Parts: sequence; C-alpha cells; structure tokens
Amino acid sequence: MKRFFRNILLFFNIIAALTLLFIYLSVWVSPVVFWVPALVGLAYPYILLLNILFILYWLFAAPKWALVSIVCVGLGYTHLQNYFQFAPKESTDKGIVVCSYNVKAFAAKGYKYKDATQNAQTILDHLKTKKPDILCFQEMSFLNKKGYAGFNKQFDLKGLPTKADAGRVHGPVTLTKFPIIHKDEVHFEHTGNMIIITDVVTPSDTLRVFNCHLESYRFTQEDISSLDSISINKQDNNMKEFRLFGSKLKKAFIKRAEQAEELRRQIDASPYPVLVCGDFNDTPVSYTYHTVRGELKDAFVESGAGIGNTYLGRLPSFRIDYILHSPDFEAYNFQIDHVDFSDHYPVSCTLIPNKKD
Repeated sequence: MKRFFRNILLFFNIIAALTLLFIYLSVWVSPVVFWVPALVGLAYPYILLLNILFILYWLFAAPKWALVSIVCVGLGYTHLQNYFQFAPKESTDKGIVVCSYNVKAFAAKGYKYKDATQNAQTILDHLKTKKPDILCFQEMSFLNKKGYAGFNKQFDLKGLPTKADAGRVHGPVTLTKFPIIHKDEVHFEHTGNMIIITDVVTPSDTLRVFNCHLESYRFTQEDISSLDSISINKQDNNMKEFRLFGSKLKKAFIKRAEQAEELRRQIDASPYPVLVCGDFNDTPVSYTYHTVRGELKDAFVESGAGIGNTYLGRLPSFRIDYILHSPDFEAYNFQIDHVDFSDHYPVSCTLIPNKKD
C-alpha cells in the first residue's frame, strides 16, 4: 500500500515537472503561433510551489526522486529570480529617481470615477515624497480637467516642468525635470494601448524613455463575477463563460505579443541608452516580458525584494509593472508602494550611471 501511494505521488510529480517545463516554453513561443503556453504560464508560481513541495517530500521519503523536480526547477532558475528576490540593493548616492504608475484614470480602488479629483490629489501627495526625476504614468485621464490641471501644475512647482503625453483624453504621460529634446508616439491598431517615446538630457547622457501600456485582458466585473458563480448544476452556462473568458485571454496574448515585438524594435533602434517603464499586463514568465527585456536590466531583479506583486486585481496577479534599463546604469532602492489609489501599485528605483573608463 505504501509503495502504491508513492507511485501515485511520483506520477503526479512527473506531471507537475513536465508542466513546469511546458511553462518555460511561454517565454520563447509567440502566442501568435501557439497561445496555450502563455495561458499555462500564468500558473507558474503555483506549479513551482507544487514542485518545491514534492522536492521536500522526496528528500525525506526517497531522495533520488527529488531529482525530478530539482532538475526542472533548476532549469528555470532565472524565472525564479524574476519572480522573487531575497535582499534589496540600496544606495544613498545621487542618481536618477524613476517612478512608474498606472493610475487607472485616477479612479480609486472601487473604480468610483466621481472621486477622481480627490484621488488625483492623494496620488500627487504620495508621489511628491518620492521626489522623482522621471515619472511615467499609464492610464492618465484628461477628462477631469480640473483634477488634471491641478495635478500637472503642482508637479511643475515640484521641479518636473517638462511633459510628454499622447495628446488624447486618456493615455500615458511622462513628466521629467530634464530637458526633452524629442517626442514620438507608437500607436497600435484596433486598441487604445500605445507607447510614448521621450528623449531626455540627463547629467550623464541622453536617455530615451519608453512609457508603455500594453494590451490588457479587458475583463469586466461581470466576467469576474460569472466565474465566481460557476455551478456544477449549470454546465452549459459554465462552458459559455469559459469560452468567453478563454477568448479574451487568447486575444490579449496575441495582441500583447505583437505590441511587445514592436516595442522591441523601437528599443533596438534607439541611438541612446534606454529606460522602459510601464504596465506590460504580463508576468515575468511570458513572451511579452522576455521579448521586451532582451539584454536590458530589470530594476526589481537588481535591487528589489520579495515577490514583487504590483497588481491588486485577480488576473494577472503578481508583477506586471516594470522598470527596465540599459546596462549603462545600475538600479538601486527598488520599491513597490502598497497603496490602493489604483488597481496597480507604483514602482520606483534609483538609476546610477556606471563609471566610464
């Protein structure tokens, strides 16, 4: 009986290990070609945890079988680092303070747009404490003119006089205390998501800043509620909800992959060191992240600590907001501020130029 039980556990262990290996494909295979790895990739932290539990069990029960999961976890060690960091890297040296924040059109956690003006002021008061040199917003709303005008004016008074935005009622905005010498925009077809490009002259070099908001899943509160209300007694309705949910996931995976590839082309074409800030709407184990990051450094991986969750919503969970940069800089003091002024948390770090020989 004991041997039978262990064989059953070993079978499920092998399934979990193979699933982990399949997830690793998600960073290499474009969802345009095959979208299933991207879907399974959302479960990476849970499948990883399951494999770790199997390792712990086999180390006591039958150590040789622990190798099944040890090898698979080891093969994805880089992905583990992208999800979790043990110790922060801090510095008091002067550098470029960068902050990125999806402000959800100044809507508070409850999405009460009538409170946008008050929430904008709350966000402003919080961000003033960061003393940013470069501030990238996603989902900034210009519809609330009074709220935005006060927001922009107060940041001007705090030393961020130059601004690049999409010139639309809703979109990304980049504020900086440095002179701006060039602005550009990249628009994607059939979506409001976009990238704004800003060349700023910093004390050490000209820096090209990419402020991006990539495709979301566009789940409504009704979508989420319908999943919560799934019942075994309503199988036909359940299938309908699953198909709708799956359709939105697939469309988002494909659109986001195409957007990530375009962002990568823009990064490769930059004549200057780059800074990429934004809401990728995807996790670190994804084609989106892997494509955009390329040879860039990830500020969280360099100087963050903990799990790195930046999203308050339920899907996608964990880290979906990023600060990436060229190897010309080192990142320190990465922070995620756990405030509920939006459905995202603001992220920030200090970039210090590498000393040139």
